[in-house]
Amino acid sequence: MSNYSKKKVSQKEINNQKRKALFKELLPLLKSFGLWVVLVVIVAWDYTNHRWFSMLFVDLTTYLSYGLAKIMFIPAKILGDGTSMATTLVVTYKSVQISNYPMIIELECSAYHAYIAMIALVVFSNWTIKQKLVVGSVLFGLLAVINSFRIVMLGVIGRVFPGFFNLMHDYIWNILLVIVIWGLWELANKRMNKQTTQPS
Repeated sequence: MSNYSKKKVSQKEINNQKRKALFKELLPLLKSFGLWVVLVVIVAWDYTNHRWFSMLFVDLTTYLSYGLAKIMFIPAKILGDGTSMATTLVVTYKSVQISNYPMIIELECSAYHAYIAMIALVVFSNWTIKQKLVVGSVLFGLLAVINSFRIVMLGVIGRVFPGFFNLMHDYIWNILLVIVIWGLWELANKRMNKQTTQPS
């Protein structure tokens, strides 16, 4: 076999190895995305049928936002039940008033997609079970605080700059939440991988 053929074969093998390595790296992310889709469907089904656990996301966000606003010395109140129309459903929520701006935190506002995405990423991360439980809990807690901070800031913006509320609510915060989820997981993943590769 000529040197040219050997080079050609070895280059082909190198490309195959690169593709395999890339697939191996992307596989946990693909699995995470699949789990995320399944969990979102389960939450949506529960929300339209029973509301056994889907409303936990709403209550967590409502009460945590209220508590965070109080810690930040921003006026906040939990008001009576409010109703909202979601397609053909009429859903009852606790309404919250932050900086004298009343809001109803619906399921979509609770950022349950973000929580589920974080859970899915942690489940398929190449970490030990203990790391998944401990680091996953920390990431979930951080995400909950960041999301509640988002709600508090929306209340302040709604009161001071009502014209910017929809822009912040519909676009800017949604983009920022994606960056936050990815950033938190990426930092944790690098740290966990560094710990595993370090000699004992």
